[in-house]
Amino acid sequence: MITRGRMLDLGLGGLAAAQLGAAAWLKSSGNSVTFADGRPLGGMCLLHNLFGVDCPFCGMTRSFIALAHGDLGAAFRFHPAGPILFVAMIVLVAAVAVVAVRRSQPLVERKRFLFAFQSIALLCLAIGIFKLVRS
Repeated sequence: MITRGRMLDLGLGGLAAAQLGAAAWLKSSGNSVTFADGRPLGGMCLLHNLFGVDCPFCGMTRSFIALAHGDLGAAFRFHPAGPILFVAMIVLVAAVAVVAVRRSQPLVERKRFLFAFQSIALLCLAIGIFKLVRS
């Protein structure tokens, strides 16, 4: 029987893997993102589309795409927190796999994991706010 914690782990790991996979599949062209075949993905940031202002996470998708395609400099230019979150997602996917194979305590039930998860989210938010204030 799969526990609630294990399902949450698998869900988080699956979402992170999907984001990393999408970043490898998509392409960035300046300020826009396209599918691999060149079709535009369209506007992604709801806040930007509604109010015409960037949110603290604007540029994160393009940062991930640049990282997935090996362009570290562009990744930092699009969003300075992108590389941090990208690495954290890779670690998360690997940790979920290890925990599932070992059948050990789910990550979401571990205080250290939750603290690290929240710390990375707050760090990325703080960097995004700093990025907005600076520009």
